[in-house]
Amino acid sequence: MNASQLRYVVRFRGQVQGVGFRANALSQSIGLRVRGFVRNRGDGSVELDVVGPESELRELLKRIEESMKGNIDDREIETLPAEERADEFRIRYS
Repeated sequence: MNASQLRYVVRFRGQVQGVGFRANALSQSIGLRVRGFVRNRGDGSVELDVVGPESELRELLKRIEESMKGNIDDREIETLPAEERADEFRIRYS
């Protein structure tokens, strides 16, 4: 794993479930060197857990926030050291 990689765990709140948020996040990740997942949480929020170069992570967040700006009321970002991930970004259903 490259030392210049980080892990972002982001919690989005608002009207973020039932509006294609996860599919949109997956679409926004195309062309970026990111790995991880996006999933719905039981409290109505959506969690993004993603690893990659910091510039790519910031770009993914920018894309998601621009495309879903009418649905996001709040977000919390936790920055952590990177950890091994599968070589893809996907929707997790659990």
